[in-house]
Amino acid sequence: MQIYKLLPKTNCKDCGLPTCMAFAMQVAAKQRALTDCPHLSEESKAALSEASAPPMKLVKIGADGKQFEIGQETVMFRHEEKFHRPCGIAVRIPSSLSDDEALKKSEGINGAVFQRVGETLKVQLAAVEVDGCSNPVDRVKKIADKSEVPLILIGNDPGVMKSVCEAVKDVRPLIYRADASNIDDFADIASSLKLPLAIFAEGLEQHADLSQKAKEKGVDDILLSFDSGKLGETIRMLTIARRAALRQNFKPLGYPSMVEIKADDPNDETVIASAFAAKYAGIVLMDSLESWQLLPILVVVQNVYTDPQVPNTVEAKLYEIGNPNENSPVMFTTNFSLTYFSVESEVERSKVPSYICVVETEGLGVLNAYAGDKISAEKVVKTLEAQKVADKVKHRKLIIPGLLPVFRAEIEDTSVWKEVIIGPESAREIPAFLQNKWKS
Repeated sequence: MQIYKLLPKTNCKDCGLPTCMAFAMQVAAKQRALTDCPHLSEESKAALSEASAPPMKLVKIGADGKQFEIGQETVMFRHEEKFHRPCGIAVRIPSSLSDDEALKKSEGINGAVFQRVGETLKVQLAAVEVDGCSNPVDRVKKIADKSEVPLILIGNDPGVMKSVCEAVKDVRPLIYRADASNIDDFADIASSLKLPLAIFAEGLEQHADLSQKAKEKGVDDILLSFDSGKLGETIRMLTIARRAALRQNFKPLGYPSMVEIKADDPNDETVIASAFAAKYAGIVLMDSLESWQLLPILVVVQNVYTDPQVPNTVEAKLYEIGNPNENSPVMFTTNFSLTYFSVESEVERSKVPSYICVVETEGLGVLNAYAGDKISAEKVVKTLEAQKVADKVKHRKLIIPGLLPVFRAEIEDTSVWKEVIIGPESAREIPAFLQNKWKS
């Protein structure tokens, strides 16, 4: 209530929440920052800013329209609530490449986009090495003009880093990375240009010291940087840093983390990056741009950062796959995303245009929905009627999941679908089934 008393109490919704009370509750739970209220008075900010600040800082890399957000996590374990901001993959553009090769790799990063269960997965950042380039300013400006993702600037020379940052400050790159040898110079650059700064240290005590030094110099956005060399030790440090921030509200470690993946074997690089993506790294920095390496990491991120309290669903409606006509097959499945997209992809692979009727099952797959009484023959019939599927085709044949043969008789007895065909039990069998057995 103390937080609520200091809010404007206008319920303007400019913070994205319906009421000022809801916003106050989010602030009290350390899930929102006071600065998210655009109408807060300076007096109120001064009274509550430090006490109400989230235990982990929210850091934004990039400018509006091309921005990656990291941090402001609230829990150690996903089942406690959820993880809020998915880990991002950053791919390195080495200084050893020619300018043309560097631009080509930047274009490859732009194109590293995948679709999985209705979601877009992609590389989030391009990491450009600036030390060792013949003309680092020119290279970074060219890449910044072409890049569709935010930039990380990799270098150790403060002079080079300053000139490059000044040239592309409008795209707000991440400066990577300061250590004990250059913290003063790099912090001055980040502070003067209002850019985020990654800080590397061998241990957490030094991380805390260097982050405090950077903050005292006016750096607001800080990332804690780690190397992957000793995997177990690094995961231990990431865990301790996160626990110190979230459980003890230890401000010097209250920043998101990133890990630079170092591995000679590309298989090892993928496995190690996946481990850190699952265990507290906000960014993993790697070298490879091969799809077979990126996709497993992106899938790990997608799985870990789903909300465990919200079913992963698609809209329950009639979907047209290909360009179906009045003779096309009709089938149904549940609205669990993984189930639906598995069926959809296999129907597409069959090259047989089809109708898929999706039944509302509260995000459960076929067997779980049946076991939980979320799907029945009666519900399937009502869904088919509500979606007016019979108006789309002239036949009355319905393909049902092979796991639900018990529905066959009741659907035939209680609906217009007088020929119910028991389909395959597994989605991978759909192409052969449609190609060999479907006849309207």
